[in-house]
Amino acid sequence: MMEQEKKEEQKKQEEVTQQEIQQQKQQKAQEKRSPERSEGKEKRVKKIKIAVEEFNKLKAAFEEKGKLQDKYLRLMAEFENFKKRMYKEQEQFLQFSNEQILLKLLPIIDDFDRAHQAAREHKHGEVFSKGVEMILNQLHKLLKDNGVEKIKTVGEKFNPHLHEAIATVQTEEYPEDTACEEVSPGYILNGRLLRAAKVRIAQGIKEQKEEEKGEDKNG
Repeated sequence: MMEQEKKEEQKKQEEVTQQEIQQQKQQKAQEKRSPERSEGKEKRVKKIKIAVEEFNKLKAAFEEKGKLQDKYLRLMAEFENFKKRMYKEQEQFLQFSNEQILLKLLPIIDDFDRAHQAAREHKHGEVFSKGVEMILNQLHKLLKDNGVEKIKTVGEKFNPHLHEAIATVQTEEYPEDTACEEVSPGYILNGRLLRAAKVRIAQGIKEQKEEEKGEDKNG
């Protein structure tokens, strides 16, 4: 009986020993796996850091590209505006480069106009009048071909930007503040005033009388 108890006790001890050995093996196995897990975690963290750095680099590159693109577009817009200004200035230069020559030519045309008018009024000036008229037509064509247009005067409302009033005329033939007589023709060069037209302005008879009365009172 005692021998059997000893055997059972010995068997229990052996089982305990086996369990302890098994636990020790498991513990050692865990200890071996722990460094591997730690090492794997470090690798993953490192990969994440590298990925974040690459992402930041790409983001910065895209932002820089956007800035360069904006700068390029602004420069292109400025260049287009510069070209437009240059073309406009060049066009204006071509349009008005002969302005001084045309201004010097206008008094000569005025003289021809007066000579033509005088010849028409003379009894024997018909032939001379036709000759002067031919020259005048050529001169006026020259002006027109160079962008010069004559300013309308008689019957037109007085325009201080185009007309120069040298006197007023008492008349009922034309409305108030209307050019009733052209003293000297005016011209426009490509839409810009070359020389103002000298005119006489219509003034109503009533207004003229009132002004005269006022002058008499003051006198």
